[in-house]
Amino acid sequence: MTKLIADIPFFWGLVIVAGLAAFFGMRTWLQTRSVERDAYADWDYRVAENMQDLRLTRDAYVRAYTKVHAPRGAKYVTMTLVAVLVLTIPAFGLLQLAIHGIWQISGQSRVFEPPFLVYQFFIFFGIIGLWIALIGWFTKRFYRNAPGLIRDELIYERAGFMPTVKLTLGPNPAHFEGLVFGENALPARKTGRIIFENALGLRKQTDKNWQDSGHICDCYSDGSDMSINLHTRAKDAKYAKQTHPFFFAKDHARHDEKETRYTIIALVPDAYAAFEKIRETGIKMEKITGSKTSRMCSFVYENMDLFIYDERG
Repeated sequence: MTKLIADIPFFWGLVIVAGLAAFFGMRTWLQTRSVERDAYADWDYRVAENMQDLRLTRDAYVRAYTKVHAPRGAKYVTMTLVAVLVLTIPAFGLLQLAIHGIWQISGQSRVFEPPFLVYQFFIFFGIIGLWIALIGWFTKRFYRNAPGLIRDELIYERAGFMPTVKLTLGPNPAHFEGLVFGENALPARKTGRIIFENALGLRKQTDKNWQDSGHICDCYSDGSDMSINLHTRAKDAKYAKQTHPFFFAKDHARHDEKETRYTIIALVPDAYAAFEKIRETGIKMEKITGSKTSRMCSFVYENMDLFIYDERG
């Protein structure tokens, strides 16, 4: 160490490197904390507006958001500076041993004798070469490990999702007009029963006079506060906003003419068997995913996104 300080000004360069590493390290930490706060705030807003993806947990969303928006530049600068700081002194010692060995092999030639010009150049360019190699290595990692779009990161997080309860809804409760499942009331209710009771294993309760409106409501639930309500109009009657407000435009302009989409996540003993029961009803499925060996089957129908997970994982 004494020789390093006395012979070559690299020691003072390392002091500067240490100061820069501390600066960029603190900057990375502060910016990362700020991004995390933004991620939590964004998630809370989505929950308040019923916009969250039910196949994501709060932690998973924050993890994906932070990965995309974190200050990667400052982070990699910090890692490069720390690597320079840690490896320079051992490298200096090894270079000294190497040039000393060359000097001994050459019969203690004055060309390689410490601390003359060749010796100084060997040490100097060896350290510079090490620094360039470290910068190049971390630069490659910076571009190779660059995250994709937030959409791609969320897809990755969803891939590891597994529900822990039988039924999850968003928004909850879900309200469907009965004729969505058929042209006539009785076939539509039968289709709804096959989907929600036979396939998904939910329990059905029928209210023949929903909120004294005279209309029928088939309520499907797993026994929790989650419920899927299938409404059927009484003959020659219309829904009233007082009893069925979910079928009318909202008061706020930004919600007008915007159909409510419902996400239904079900956990069943056999996802593909449940999916096949639903397909046999003949409803027009779109964006179908899953197979016999998949742990999840899904499809889109009207304003419903249905994800069926297999309990066996």
